[in-house]
Order: sequence, then C-alpha cells, then structure tokens
Amino acid sequence: MNIKLLCLFFLALLQPGLCQMLYNPNDERFKSLYLEKVQSDYKLQKETFDRQKILFDKGLISEQEFEQSEAAFKTAQITYQQAVLSVAFEQPHITIDKAVKHQSMNGKTWVKLTLRNTTGGVATREDTTFEDMEDFCSDRIANVYVSLLDDEHAVVSQPYEAKIPMMKYNEPVTVDFVLLRDLDYVTVKETRGDKSEESKILLQMDDSANRVLITLDQFSQEVDLGSQATFGLTLSLFSDRSYSYRLCVLNLPRQISRDFFDAQGGRNARLSQVKFCQDANTKQISLETYLPDRCDSTSFLVDKPIDFFAAAIPETTEEEILDQTKTYTASDLDRLHISYAHLEIIPRGVGRISVRTNNYYQEISPGDKVNMSLTIHNDGTRPLDDIRARADVPPEWSAGFTPDLIGSLLPGKEQTVSATFTPPAGVEVGDYEATVKTIAFAGSKQVDGENKSIRIHVSEKRNVLETTMPIMLIFGLLVGIVTFGIRLSRR
Repeated sequence: MNIKLLCLFFLALLQPGLCQMLYNPNDERFKSLYLEKVQSDYKLQKETFDRQKILFDKGLISEQEFEQSEAAFKTAQITYQQAVLSVAFEQPHITIDKAVKHQSMNGKTWVKLTLRNTTGGVATREDTTFEDMEDFCSDRIANVYVSLLDDEHAVVSQPYEAKIPMMKYNEPVTVDFVLLRDLDYVTVKETRGDKSEESKILLQMDDSANRVLITLDQFSQEVDLGSQATFGLTLSLFSDRSYSYRLCVLNLPRQISRDFFDAQGGRNARLSQVKFCQDANTKQISLETYLPDRCDSTSFLVDKPIDFFAAAIPETTEEEILDQTKTYTASDLDRLHISYAHLEIIPRGVGRISVRTNNYYQEISPGDKVNMSLTIHNDGTRPLDDIRARADVPPEWSAGFTPDLIGSLLPGKEQTVSATFTPPAGVEVGDYEATVKTIAFAGSKQVDGENKSIRIHVSEKRNVLETTMPIMLIFGLLVGIVTFGIRLSRR
C-alpha cells in the first residue's frame, strides 16, 4: 500500500509539468480544442444567464445573484470571442484561383490574377451563434499587397505592387498586371502585415478568344537586296484543348518570297501550319524572307520600310483571310480574331562597280605612252559617290586618269575615263602589267570594284630600210613574173 501511495504521489507531482511540456499554444490542434472548450462554457453560461434573468424578472432571486450570473456570462462571452479571433487571425490564408495571361490590342502582355480569402471565416461556422461577432469582422483580411517576381526575385509586373484594401471570406478578388517580360512561370508574392507568402505558378493562356500569343526576337531589320532576313517567332497557346493554326504572311509584296521553318528542326523542317495541345503549347518558329536582286518601283522602294504581318490563322477563318491581294490593317485582324505580329523590313540597295574596256592588251614602242579609255559602270542598286580609279604599275612607271574623281553615278549609269600609262625612259623591251582598281562609296559603306589587269608589250624599234627592203624585193619579184608572163603569151 505504501508503494502505491508513493507512486501516486510522484505522478501527481509530475503531471502538471508533463502537461505543461506537451502543451504548445501555437499548435493549431490545441487552439481548436480550446475553442471548443470555451464555446461549451459560453453556451452553458448563456443558458444559466437566461434562466437567472427570467427568475430575476419574477422576483424569485436577488439582484446580487442576477449580477453574478451576468458577470459570469460576460466573462465566458469575452473568452469565447478571444478564442474565435485567435483562430481566425492567427493563420490567415490566401489561395490563387487562377492567373491568366493575355495580349491586349496594343501588344502588351497582361496577367489577370484572381485571389481568394480561404482563411475559413470563423464567424461563418454553423456553431458560431453569438450575436456580437459582426463587429469583429473575423472573415476579412485587410491591406494585402501582391507583386509578380521572376526566378531571380526581380519584380516583372506593372504596377510593381498592387494593394487590396479588403478581402472578404471566399469572395474572389481580381488584380490586373502588365507583364514587363514575357514569362511562362512567375512567383506571386503576398504581403500582409509583417508576414508574406510566395507561390510559383504557371501562367495560363487565355483561350477564350482562341488567339495565339506571338512574341518576337526583333520586329525590324535592314536587308540588302539579294539577301534574306530571318525573324524568330515564339507562338504560345496554353489550353487543355487542341487547336490547329495556319501560318501566313500578309501585306508582303509578291516579289519578296518567304518560308516558315521549325527553329529546332532547321531549314529542312518547312512549316505551313502548327498544332497546339496540352503537352505542346509553345512553338519556336523562324520566318525567312528573301529579297530580289533588284526592286520594282511598283512593288516596293529601296530605303522605304515594308510593313507586314506574320499571322496564325484558326482553321475556321482560314478561307476568309487568305486573300493575298488585299492589304490588311491591325483592326481588320482584331475584328477577325486573328493572332498576328507586326514586322518590318527596310530594303537597302547594294553598291557594285564594274570597269570595262575594248582591249586589255596594248603594244607600244620605247618612248611611247599607252592611251586607252575605261568605262566605269554602276552595276548596283544604289547611287555611288566619290568614285576614283587608281592603278598599280611596274616600278618607275606612272599612271593618270581623267577625270580623277567622279562625284556621283546613279544605278545603271556609266562614265568614260581616260587612262594614261607612261613607261620610264630607256624602258626595256618586254611585257608589263598594270592593275586598275576602282573604289566608291554607297552611303557610308566603301565599295571596291573588281581589279582589271592591262597587259602592255614594249616592242623593239626597227630600221625603216630593214622593214621595207623585204617588201620591195617581193614586189619586184612579182613585177618580173608578171612581165615575163606577158611576153611569153605574145610569142
């Protein structure tokens, strides 16, 4: 018996410490249990107070007994209200219903973020029945600040931070942001008081308009005639349904050809349409345009921008829009619910210069000069300025050109230049070579012409008698033969 009593004594001593050690006031389980306890006490005190009030009105109890019952009820009521508010505001929670990305008419990317207060407003519980809770607003969260961040924790939205003055329980609140950088994933940061929460989410594309979001690496390029320009396009459509779109270029002159390619498949993967599904909602596309060697003034002009659209056309409107003879505006495409990207090409003329002459072989005697004509032709598609001709000649030779400078030469035009090559005194007999070089400027770019080689043969001077003697002998022989023939025929 003494041992049992001793054990019960030590257990009684340890029980308060054990309970104190296990109790955690921040544990939600204890708060809920405590709320149930004070709620039960509140209901019991309310019933007791209601009975005491009836007895006091009938004069069956004293005023002191009634006041004691009322004080006990008020104390239980305040304790219950404090417990309710502790549970309601200790751990408020905001959920993200959806975040939808869409593109406006002006090309900006927007995110429509929908938030909801799901704290669980204690005042809405079925067992919360006391009348004074309306003043405590336990089903609301005040002054919530929201912003969108990227992976590096930089704010990528405008406004940088949006304020929600009040969030009622289970009522959705929508906040609109302009996305400063096109992203598929963002981090939603919520701040209330001294607490904040972050959630990384995937942005959903708004498929209500069945439109694809088209983003560009660059929208304008300068392109030389005879070359090509490549535009990188990213097509995005987040949806749980499958859609097919036809790729098309609108308002581009027919003289400029074009092709769509899969950016990952290279030039062998030529495309005419793309298909989106839940597992493949982003496409990387390259648009290549090819400019002709020369422009036709009726279709486009050099140095004048060419505006056109790259469009993704739903199958339902394909036949209506594929009229390449018509010029479309952005409002036309918006009216037809066509996804598009505005592009621009600025064609630039190419400067080319050529040199021609009738004879690239010249023969002179010692002491003579080479005089010849050169024709300088603008074989390009833009004017040439400050055209000069120069020559690399053998040692001690000199070269001159008249005129020395041609101020300007329009495309397709030409001008004649006189060239003089002077050998030194006592030049030896033999073959020599001079190289004619031409340079000009097309805008700010230097244009080098093709080098032309002139071969010069210096022959030895011959005596006039040595040159004419063989001719005279041949002539005398012919005269003698003719005379002998005449005499022979007379006989």
